[in-house]
Amino acid sequence: MGWNPYQDQKNRAYSNILTSLFPEQTKTIPRIIVWSFIFLADLIIAAGFAFSLGLLEQAPKLAAALLIAVSIAAFWLQGVIWGMLCKLFKKLFTKKEETWL
Repeated sequence: MGWNPYQDQKNRAYSNILTSLFPEQTKTIPRIIVWSFIFLADLIIAAGFAFSLGLLEQAPKLAAALLIAVSIAAFWLQGVIWGMLCKLFKKLFTKKEETWL
């Protein structure tokens, strides 16, 4: 396996898409790891909910597509809420220096 510039550009494009969709979740490597576990938990909860409603037996392909879509939407929403909370706490706990003239 040698160096393939096309593959590197393709990987960079996928990385840019993920970073623009999920900015809070992809800032650092530890955040990526933690948010991966959170996404896995979202997926498990959504699968359990779909199973309890009986969606997996009735239309398995549609249920799988809905399961992934709902999990991604919940994951994105959690990132947005987390970003808003971080900004709020940063604003609350950052002291503003007063300038005396």
